[in-house]
Amino acid sequence: MDFKKLINSKYKYVVLIAIVGIFLIFLSTTNSKKENLKKPKTEKLEKQTSEEYVEQLEKKLNNIISKIKGVGRSEVLITIENGIENIYANSEKKATNSNENVSGKMSTRNDTQKDVVVIDTHEGKQALVVTQKEPTIKGVLIVCDGADNVSVVEKVTDAVSKSLNIKKNRLSVVKGV
Repeated sequence: MDFKKLINSKYKYVVLIAIVGIFLIFLSTTNSKKENLKKPKTEKLEKQTSEEYVEQLEKKLNNIISKIKGVGRSEVLITIENGIENIYANSEKKATNSNENVSGKMSTRNDTQKDVVVIDTHEGKQALVVTQKEPTIKGVLIVCDGADNVSVVEKVTDAVSKSLNIKKNRLSVVKGV
């Protein structure tokens, strides 16, 4: 059958609808690809080492402390008890088993199985990290010019204690050279 005969035949509307349908299908697939490109990727937790975390915290703390009246030049040293802890996504399966023993008594046992969720990434298979737990701060040493003033030491100790949520006995503020 020729194309001209097909256009002039009684099926011309069916052919026209089919062409429009194919065009709409093509259009919808290209739009969905564009939408997928526009969707923000799920935010991946940055892999930060404990040393990087402490260094960043020391800089922030030093910046704030140096703004307290009377402190002058300052240096901050933070020690930690443990490193950054990753909290992984788990899948949990629960099963209840009921058994009748020889004496006719029913016994029930609940079993729970937890598995870490593993995902495929471009780097290979990895456990899915839900969140990260910050290290526990063991102590803070602050060396500053204004530490010979009791009022300055009190302000710095109070500020650091409250900002890091640690007890004051874990802080030391001393005069620098």
